[in-house]
Amino acid sequence: MSSKLIENLQKLGFTENEARTYVGLLSLKEATAREIHEYTHVPRPKVYGVLEKMEKKGYVEVREGKPAYFKGLDPEQLTEKLRKEFLFSLNETRKELNFVSCGM
Repeated sequence: MSSKLIENLQKLGFTENEARTYVGLLSLKEATAREIHEYTHVPRPKVYGVLEKMEKKGYVEVREGKPAYFKGLDPEQLTEKLRKEFLFSLNETRKELNFVSCGM
């Protein structure tokens, strides 16, 4: 697993465990929490929390079952989602900064 890729994902707002999990899921295609833990070495007690958080963000898809299977969002879709979120935040910040600088 490329440490540079993990660092780049962290710069985009991923935690280290989220980055390792996402990259692991892309490598595995689809996996159970146990398989993700074994592949990524994200501590097993943390894997479920990381996956749940990433699902809420829309970075991971879940196929319910016993056990549940997880799949990482396609890289093109992920980068487009991150780009839109970043641009929205940037525009909101710009508006607020302009408002503050006008003394209002």
